[in-house]
Amino acid sequence: MKTPPDAFEHDLERLALRELPTHWRQEILAKAQKPRLAPPRPLAFVLAAAWLIILTLQLLTPAPENPPQAQIAPVFAPSSLFALNHHLDLLQP
Repeated sequence: MKTPPDAFEHDLERLALRELPTHWRQEILAKAQKPRLAPPRPLAFVLAAAWLIILTLQLLTPAPENPPQAQIAPVFAPSSLFALNHHLDLLQP
């Protein structure tokens, strides 16, 4: 469903389109055709260096031989165990 145009849109419809000056057009097209090779930004080098340092440290750090284990078995609330058993009962045919 199309909404009725308001006063601003009516004003825009009444405006005549003006031609672009020819010298502007030529400048715009000339600049658009030039290849643009932007120099890399310093921030890109800083971020790349930071990632390389992180990756290097990750690869050079030895993995622990005995990862820490939990000293106490997890405690489940009775309601959690009831819900688990109920779901298991529903899964069985």
